[in-house]
Amino acid sequence: MNARSITVLTALSITGLAGAQCVKAPTHAFNGLVKIPYPSGGGSALLQQACDAGAQQLKAEIMANARARGVPVKWIEIYGARNWGSTFHDLIYKTRPLGYSQAAYSKYNALPTSRLSGSELLVYATKAGKYIAMSSQREGNTSTSTTDVFVVYGN
Repeated sequence: MNARSITVLTALSITGLAGAQCVKAPTHAFNGLVKIPYPSGGGSALLQQACDAGAQQLKAEIMANARARGVPVKWIEIYGARNWGSTFHDLIYKTRPLGYSQAAYSKYNALPTSRLSGSELLVYATKAGKYIAMSSQREGNTSTSTTDVFVVYGN
């Protein structure tokens, strides 16, 4: 699955064709660590967790890759954001008061190499070994079709 497939996956989720495997509008991100301040109504900003078959396939690929690399992954969340990506991206910084600090991504990389190859990668970890990895990538080529895709996982 390439970047175009991820765009389709996100577009399907955002337009409401998602399955019931996850909560499309959860109140917290990063496995419950950080409250999500959703975009207020009336604007064009949108955030939604991807819950469709494509998201489930990506989660399965990440879990398989994590096992192959020896990276402990207990949870995975996939989000699509439109006109709101920088706000969601910055939520990871709210884990600092919980003891998380920036760590080397290579130690926690569980993404298949064929996916999100041009994405921004960020990891925050605790001294006790807990971590949150986040990959973000902008998809689309116009302001009306641009979506930020976030793949977040951890232990």
